[in-house]
Amino acid sequence: MDVTDAGAYFRDLYELGADPSLSVAEKIERTVAVGRDRLGVQYGLLSYTGNGEYEVVDSTITDGGYESGTVHDLEETYCRHVVGDREMLAISDVEDSAYSDDIAADVTGLRCYIGAPVVVDGEAYGTLCYSGDEPLERPFTEDERRFVRLLARWIGGELERDRHHAALEAQNRRLDEFAELLAHDIRGPLTAARGYTELVAETVPEGEAKGLQTALDALDRIDDLIAGALSVSRQGGDVGEREPVELGAVARSAWDTVGPADGTLLVTDDLTVAADRSLLERLFESLFQNVDDRCPAAVTVTVRGTEGGFSVADDGPTIPPETADTLFGDEVDSRRIQFSLLMVERVASGHGWEGRVEVEDGTRFVFSGVGDVTTSVH
Repeated sequence: MDVTDAGAYFRDLYELGADPSLSVAEKIERTVAVGRDRLGVQYGLLSYTGNGEYEVVDSTITDGGYESGTVHDLEETYCRHVVGDREMLAISDVEDSAYSDDIAADVTGLRCYIGAPVVVDGEAYGTLCYSGDEPLERPFTEDERRFVRLLARWIGGELERDRHHAALEAQNRRLDEFAELLAHDIRGPLTAARGYTELVAETVPEGEAKGLQTALDALDRIDDLIAGALSVSRQGGDVGEREPVELGAVARSAWDTVGPADGTLLVTDDLTVAADRSLLERLFESLFQNVDDRCPAAVTVTVRGTEGGFSVADDGPTIPPETADTLFGDEVDSRRIQFSLLMVERVASGHGWEGRVEVEDGTRFVFSGVGDVTTSVH
């Protein structure tokens, strides 16, 4: 194929990014090799120069000193010009150029070279370069120069993305550790509260003991919430195993815990869904808590089955449109979403459900993609 075929260059770039199964290292290895083959030279090499040395990150060279993993003096390479100027350098014939007396010509023995800077997060990372022991019989074309620049930019983008992912994973690990410590600290006084409440319940009249049993049930619920939150955290948002759960029973239990005192709950369908019961109850509690927060007067909340899922609707004031539009979007801004609604989104996404919010004559949360839903209409 003609090396000046610009379309072929862009096809190469597309193919490099089209396979999501490749690791960053594999993508870089292919990029270096593709550039070498397309340019028709002997060598391809990616270097890291951030510490002032010339470290070979990936190379098509298998012997002779510039293999992957080797470190060299940056000042003895052509790449020092690219790093210093942060601009491309292209030499088709060293002997017939301004670089005939350059130290790199004597040290490396290379007679043709083209290299571009690789930038990551706005900082110079290193260079992507291609070279050979023999001069080219023609100058590097503009398409070839553009191709090398694009390859260098593409590698910089992949390295940047990989760095950000690593930073995010480290942050998530720290958050997981914090969640574990917080849960441990909460469970200590929680156990003490349960123990003292049980002790008092054994010594008071039956009527008062019923009230204490309500307190014990609430303490048990707190423990379940802690366990559920930790489960989601440990599994990266996926709740893992599910069990058949009666939706109406869970909704009524959550309503008894946090539902508005002057509100009414209607469950129009008996549904059985596959879910984590504790987290599903947390979803309903969060929805009902949100209703209580924004509905000053008596309100009716209706739970009913839908095509492949269920909905929870109220006839009170609607939630803000910007919240309705972004709650289940790809990039939820947790700083702008009420905590109760953020928990709804987390539980739904943890189950792999799709959610949306409809705001007309009240607020309606619709959850679809629930999977096997067994419905019995009253």
